[in-house]
Amino acid sequence: MSSARFLLATLTVLLATALLLYAWRHAPERKEVLAIGLGAPLSGPFREIGHSMRRGAELAVQHINQRGELKNFTLELVPADDKSGTNVNVQAEKAARELMTRSNIVGVVGHYFSVPTIDAGDIYRMHSIPFVTPSATLPTLTANNDWAFGIMPDDYYQALFLANYVIHGLNRKKIAVIHSRDPYGNSLSEFFVKELQVNNLKPTVFVGLDKENFQPERLKEHIDALNQSEIVFLAMNYVNAAKAIQFLRKNSMNADFIGAESLGGAHFLQEAGIYAEDVYAVTPYLPSLFGEESKHYQHDYIKEFQREPDWVSTYSYEAVKLLAHAIGQVGKDGTRMRNFMRKMISHQEALSGIAGDLHFNETGSSRRPLSVGQVKQGRFIPARFQLTPVKYQELAKAKSEEEGADIFTMEGRFMKRATVVYTGIHVDEIKAFNPVEGSFVADFNLWFRWDPGRNKNLDFEMTYGKVLTASVREKYFDDKTNNNFISYAVSSRMVDEFPLHEYPFDQQVLKIRIKPKLKTSEELILVTDIDDDTLLHRKLDFGSWKDIRHFHFTSSREFLWSYRNPKYDRKLFTLDHSQYNYHVILERKVAAYVITLLPLMILVASAYVIFTIDFEWISSRYTVGITTMLSAMAYHNVNKLGVGYLVRGDLFFLFSYVLFFFTILETSVVGYFRKIKRVEIAQRLDIISLILYPILVGVALVFLLR
Repeated sequence: MSSARFLLATLTVLLATALLLYAWRHAPERKEVLAIGLGAPLSGPFREIGHSMRRGAELAVQHINQRGELKNFTLELVPADDKSGTNVNVQAEKAARELMTRSNIVGVVGHYFSVPTIDAGDIYRMHSIPFVTPSATLPTLTANNDWAFGIMPDDYYQALFLANYVIHGLNRKKIAVIHSRDPYGNSLSEFFVKELQVNNLKPTVFVGLDKENFQPERLKEHIDALNQSEIVFLAMNYVNAAKAIQFLRKNSMNADFIGAESLGGAHFLQEAGIYAEDVYAVTPYLPSLFGEESKHYQHDYIKEFQREPDWVSTYSYEAVKLLAHAIGQVGKDGTRMRNFMRKMISHQEALSGIAGDLHFNETGSSRRPLSVGQVKQGRFIPARFQLTPVKYQELAKAKSEEEGADIFTMEGRFMKRATVVYTGIHVDEIKAFNPVEGSFVADFNLWFRWDPGRNKNLDFEMTYGKVLTASVREKYFDDKTNNNFISYAVSSRMVDEFPLHEYPFDQQVLKIRIKPKLKTSEELILVTDIDDDTLLHRKLDFGSWKDIRHFHFTSSREFLWSYRNPKYDRKLFTLDHSQYNYHVILERKVAAYVITLLPLMILVASAYVIFTIDFEWISSRYTVGITTMLSAMAYHNVNKLGVGYLVRGDLFFLFSYVLFFFTILETSVVGYFRKIKRVEIAQRLDIISLILYPILVGVALVFLLR
């Protein structure tokens, strides 16, 4: 074999080996498949709820598998139709037995109603399979089955919460109760009335309606007593609640209405129509009350299913995530999973979720924070007051004595009322953006709407930034809605870190972060006033940057408060403050890529010409190789970022140096063979280089642009 052929074969083998190693390293790993069962009403009168459960569970399985959250396992969802309803439970056991025929089932999500869940739960217990219901709320469900877990807080906790919300959140004392005579209605109303009695109150009227033949007309005999009430608590499912509200409002009832989680979603809104306006309800999923993860989940859900997620789909999503969390911690054994989840009984062991941190009481019922929504213009928004736990008892007592804050206990825990401030931003311009320095200037309009309460005035400050100018555009109080409104024209300089590793192919997130200046003990919660401003926000393209998305959400930040103040027994307190975040996501325009890298690519292409220059002009070959390398180095120096690490653009330049060195080295080797009169080998080397050079360029581009 000639030297040229041997060299060509060697290079081919080396290239093939490199490709095989790359493919082996990036080949998908084979994982064991575990199944999560889903028991839901996928047909029958409540099939829409069942399909909401299925959508949420499917998205959770998809996210877990895509993100590789379970290193050794892949999840699949196995649905079973329990055909359940308020009066139909016999299919739940059949669905459970169907799921148990699958040998790889490690956990179950389901069911929707309490009684079917209890029936199916006996089957899961027999097979030592933990199950998580996203919606069933009878306290006996988890209390009597230690394989059962409930994402939604049970009737007892919801009733306590709602009674305290009516008393301390809304300051109502004349409270009526209407309930349906079924396990759900009886349970809620019983616990609600007991909590009223703890607060030295009793219902102005207490009415029970038959579940089997629900006739809201029977309320007519109580209409006078109901009209004397300030608010009516409806302990019933959303279908019957919609009928009751419609009847009472047609009979000129002006009191407010409030209910538990059954009323807190899209299904109630569809059933009640225009009569749902202003109704309060436990609303487990209010995207504007939760943080960044919740907003990403909402975005992914809409992209996948072309509809907004409701609380049923969200809690089904979280049920799958809970089971996956247990698998990731202790493996696929059902008993170990059950024992692990049973230990999640405090805030320290809580799982961070889409709708708040998730932990349980001793019986497996969720004790996550609850939120209250109110229907405005046909959709639930966060009600103007929320109840939040007090983080530090000593600090709360001291502040209460100083400022007269209302602090009360609920299930042995200190609670307080928080005022919701509806917040929005409209960005007019981004300028002076310097990602290397880590700053930009934003001009924007900012507004707040809130119930004045103890916060007659509201001021703000930037987090990680400085207000340059701020002027009040409009300010007034609307006595019809009891809302204060203020809007500002603001220019601020924001400071942040901008990762430039991918330059010039990078995306950057420009963050505008705002928090209120606290002036009273009553907590302020900033929430996004517009869920989706896609049609309202202004395109902020400028220079080499393209505006691709705006994204806003609320979060909390901790800050040091007491500084070892002796008044608070020299203890350190870190308090949460609410923060509004508005992100403008930018990416560099394609033209910027071309402008930045085109001269370099021209130099790389110019170096390729070396292999076509005749041996007689070998000095010219050296000249071209060295000139292209020096030109690239000079161009690199001009375009170098002032950061302490290599960016992707630097890698392009570094690889081009390797190519230029290759051309110079090849010229030297060819010159040597020509000198010793081995012209044929020199010619073959040029041919090999003509083939190999573009291959190397292609491999480099694939690697650098991946």
